[in-house]
Amino acid sequence: MKVLIVDDNPKIMAIAKVHLKKESLEVLCVEDGKRALESAHREKPDLILLDVDMPEMSGFEVCQALKDDTVLCMIPVIFLSAADDNGSRIRGLDLGAVDYVTKPFDSFELRARVRAAMRTKQLQDQLATLNQDLEKRVEQRTDKINQLLRQKDAFVNQLSHDLKTPLTPLLALLPMVANRTEDIESKRMLDLVMDNVKYMKNLTEMTLQLAQLNSSRISLKLEKVDLISEIGNVIKSLSSLFEENSIKVVNNTSSPLYVEADRMLIMEVFHNLISNTVKYTNGKGFVYFDAIIDSSETITVSVRDNGIGMTEMQLKRVFEEFYKVDDSRNDRSSTGLGLSICQRIIEKHGGRIWVESQGIGQGTTIYFTLPVRQGELETPASVGSLKQR
Repeated sequence: MKVLIVDDNPKIMAIAKVHLKKESLEVLCVEDGKRALESAHREKPDLILLDVDMPEMSGFEVCQALKDDTVLCMIPVIFLSAADDNGSRIRGLDLGAVDYVTKPFDSFELRARVRAAMRTKQLQDQLATLNQDLEKRVEQRTDKINQLLRQKDAFVNQLSHDLKTPLTPLLALLPMVANRTEDIESKRMLDLVMDNVKYMKNLTEMTLQLAQLNSSRISLKLEKVDLISEIGNVIKSLSSLFEENSIKVVNNTSSPLYVEADRMLIMEVFHNLISNTVKYTNGKGFVYFDAIIDSSETITVSVRDNGIGMTEMQLKRVFEEFYKVDDSRNDRSSTGLGLSICQRIIEKHGGRIWVESQGIGQGTTIYFTLPVRQGELETPASVGSLKQR
């Protein structure tokens, strides 16, 4: 390993050089600060012994220059100085030196301090090498993962295309065949086939959408969206669904709350959440909509029902792709992807989504958050009141 001694006193340099060579070190010597910086750039020493009191450029100034240099800043510095006051010691250490040795120095002490500094430098170099190796491995692994993700996206896109192609004529032709069939049993079987074809089409489209949402290349069509207005719109558009299932809607939102969002995707979140709510709420149930702005400048929306509720195990798995709770495993209207898609959409907007339930028969509440649109914080702090969580 290599040591650079910087001292304007040739005798001190010679003595230090003799002792350090006993440590099997390569020793370089220069007599002023300017040459020290030039030598440090050229030789890249593993340690610098630096005198404090030198003409033109003091040791403190040299140390400052070393620590300001992105190439040389990691070279450890030990000050050699006749100044034995605490002020000089503290200043040297504050500048980034690893040690401070006073003159005249004891040769054994100097060698011990140099050995300690060299051990630290070796450990630093090993750590730097490990970090570089780790960064390289992470980069390689990331490239591999991205390659696999691209392959997966391409596969899903191709698969969806290949599945949709034969489904299109089936969707068009099966109703025509059913209309021409008079046999009741044949009509029943055709209706069953049609239901399964529709399910396959829906599953294919949702699988493709989920793959697109998983891709980092998806771009959101952001615009100013009044979340409260959209809640009202989706309630109005689905009013017949609520009536058919004898579900009463309670909308506790009123004042505008603006977010920067992709309107179509946010509407899809509401449609998916409401579909789940209707599916698992028995007749004459209730659905509550609430929204607030909390102290972290995010809007929290909740959709709460008094339906069948969920177990702790179901809550843990509810966002898994293709997961269906027990009552819907054979339900052809459910793909098991609705909440997974909601999660991807909300996370793409910088928010989060979660589900709470006190258990079977206790209803379910789905919460999601979205960042408040910049410049809209003058909106009233609360619209509606979320259930305490």
